[in-house]
Amino acid sequence: MLKQFSQKWLMLISLLTITALVAACSNSGSNNGNNKDHSATPGSTSTSTSTPPPLYTIKVYTKTQLNVKSSDETDVGKFIKDKFNIVFDYVPYVGDYNEKNNLMLATADYPEIIELSGNEIVKKYIDANALVALDDYLPDSREFTEVYKEQIPLWRISEDKKLYKWETQTPTVFDFAAPNAPDMAVRTDALEKQGWPNLESEDDWVNFLKTAMEQFPTTNGLKTIGLVAPFGAPWGISGVAGILYEKGPDYTGIAGNAGVIFNHTTDKYEDYLKVPDVKKSFKFFNRLYREGILDKESFTDTPVQNLEKLSSGRALAQWYYLNFPTANAALQKAAHPEMQYIRLPIRTNEQAAAKAPRLFMEQLTNPFNSVAITKKAKDPKRIFELINWAASEEGQLIIQSGLKDIHYTIKDGKREPTQLFIDAIKDEKNAKISGYLNFLGKRDVRAADGELYALGSIPRITDEFTLTDRQKEAYKKLGWSNSAEYWLKNGKGVNTGIVPSITNDPKSAEGLTEQKMTELRSKTTVNLIMADSEEEFEKIWTNLNKEYEKLNPQTVVDKYNKSYQEAKAGLAK
Repeated sequence: MLKQFSQKWLMLISLLTITALVAACSNSGSNNGNNKDHSATPGSTSTSTSTPPPLYTIKVYTKTQLNVKSSDETDVGKFIKDKFNIVFDYVPYVGDYNEKNNLMLATADYPEIIELSGNEIVKKYIDANALVALDDYLPDSREFTEVYKEQIPLWRISEDKKLYKWETQTPTVFDFAAPNAPDMAVRTDALEKQGWPNLESEDDWVNFLKTAMEQFPTTNGLKTIGLVAPFGAPWGISGVAGILYEKGPDYTGIAGNAGVIFNHTTDKYEDYLKVPDVKKSFKFFNRLYREGILDKESFTDTPVQNLEKLSSGRALAQWYYLNFPTANAALQKAAHPEMQYIRLPIRTNEQAAAKAPRLFMEQLTNPFNSVAITKKAKDPKRIFELINWAASEEGQLIIQSGLKDIHYTIKDGKREPTQLFIDAIKDEKNAKISGYLNFLGKRDVRAADGELYALGSIPRITDEFTLTDRQKEAYKKLGWSNSAEYWLKNGKGVNTGIVPSITNDPKSAEGLTEQKMTELRSKTTVNLIMADSEEEFEKIWTNLNKEYEKLNPQTVVDKYNKSYQEAKAGLAK
């Protein structure tokens, strides 16, 4: 996945899966079931003292926009208040998250805990002496040091080699990543009209959408749109326009959407623009544009405008699978459940024909979900005691599945959601009432019972309680046993190792060149997509590459590979 987009994507997912829902049900009674046995697992931090510590209210800046102001508005937040006497107050934000991070640093107006998007901004905070070094707390934090023993050396990114951060949503296993693949959303009535085809290749999609536009020239009195895309978002053109490269057997989006792509087969970085599947992705969109399928407003549309077109049913499909559960609710309310959307895959013609497994990132690190304690913290030790508990089996289960006997019960050794939990999934308004405690450290892996910690991400539960009747019908007609079947059957996990931690200093010669490489590619992509013919496309492509080579892009690729090899050698010592 793309680094920048990935965070937006994961933010949306956290509002729609139980990762964010576990804390959602705040109407279950004044004691919230906390008289039940939720004692810490052996070795986890205990806060039991003869005199309870004073209430500690901590300001937190997270990426997720919330409908709560304080963590103790939720059951899980109340549990943490009872156990640690800690409450989190959330600092709201609007606009660009990274810009806010930079502004907070410039004005020294940052909260006690802050999420930071990437090692670059983390280093800025370290250089400004704004973060607390965590090393002194590690000897007393057995849970944290054990579960993150592979990550901690990679998190030491400062020149003094001290630990200033942890990361959330890492590590990640295949059966968590694959079901969340953002590919295509498509209207189910259009699928039904054409006999429920299983779409996969470029040709499949072009032919399907071309026919569907003929079959559905208008929708609710408005002209039907073939495909919408969020190219107007900051990460749009630079990120998802060329992303067919990550649907095959060699690449994932782990290196981001700047100058390079990482090849997992060769274990090397490559020039983004020179990866063949990137050009194929641009040519695919040019084909859609020339066929009149691609919405011409896609170049200025963000996910907000995409959602509007999905919610009215005007769009037959959406590129990169965003927000359609919200659109489905709108269509249901408008008495058009037959138009609801489901998710289907997309690959290049060659990828589909080769039938090679598609790679999914099993992330060892995730710098774009970095979290740190700042020098504004009144009691960093108490904060880290909570972080250590969150790393434990009990902590992960409570953060990701909620409270036993309130949000889930145990049946035949497996967690089963309670009705309260199910209602939270189904009620979008209630589902957003979340304490969002992922910043404490969320691991997208399996619990001791063999299933994912995130109860709502387990396929047998996800489909049962999040899919509408229409969606269930559609997948059944397609012959799928569950909504993630294609990706689970046709994918495999790849350990991304230290790849996410490799970056160029933006002020270095290579860093400045990489910015120019990305800007030139992004600026020209629109012209490529809007080319009048294949010949015109090739002419623009040739001219782009001529200008591109003047930047000497190979120096950037070489720098990445050198840094990567040095980092691996350093870890091996």
